[in-house]
Amino acid sequence: MAGSDDRDPLSFPSLDVDFVAALEGEVRGLRVAWSPTLGYAMVDPEVRAVTEKAARRFHDLGCRVDQVDRVFDDPDPIWAPLFYAGIAARLNDFLPEWRARMDPGLVEVVEAGQRISAIEFAKAAFARATFTEAVRKFFLQYDLLITPTLAVPPFAAGLEQPPNRPAGSRLAWVAFTYPFNLTGQPAATVPCGFTRDGLPIGLQIVGRRLEDATVLRAAAAFEAAAPWADRRPPLG
Repeated sequence: MAGSDDRDPLSFPSLDVDFVAALEGEVRGLRVAWSPTLGYAMVDPEVRAVTEKAARRFHDLGCRVDQVDRVFDDPDPIWAPLFYAGIAARLNDFLPEWRARMDPGLVEVVEAGQRISAIEFAKAAFARATFTEAVRKFFLQYDLLITPTLAVPPFAAGLEQPPNRPAGSRLAWVAFTYPFNLTGQPAATVPCGFTRDGLPIGLQIVGRRLEDATVLRAAAAFEAAAPWADRRPPLG
């Protein structure tokens, strides 16, 4: 997290950026893409309405905001094999002893990973590189991409899936976040409003690779324009 290290081939170089200082900068003039679905996500109407209103704040902050309905195709066929196989590789040997004490949803993920072949995994890795390049080209036009954080409102703790989860894969309700786990781009989520029941809804802000400071600056600017820290849930 602090910078490059020869012991970790995937570590990033040190950017020599003061990220705290970056929070004070302006966002005026940034090119912002607002995408309510990325082109494939099934979004709860309440979530979409709140996040769409929040996206307009960036116009008020001096950004050029374009609505982009389709950014890319759903990368779930790429993400899922890599995710499931990775979890299975880490936890498979623990199943005989720990299965009964593991979260049932986690056991399902491990078992799904067991069914993925080496060829399927390698194909997903190649597809990841192609997808990452396509997203890089998209960000030649924009400094930031804004989306809902989740496709659904908050649901009860302890549930594996939302009660009325969107159609599609088991990951459909997190359709906005796993694409950037694939690409490794910086992304932040900020509270942007509340449901009718008073539960928070998040706005995701995504930047170019290694441009964390721009994402943090945009998140800070949004929170200053739409403060929420005075909101506290009732306790007890």
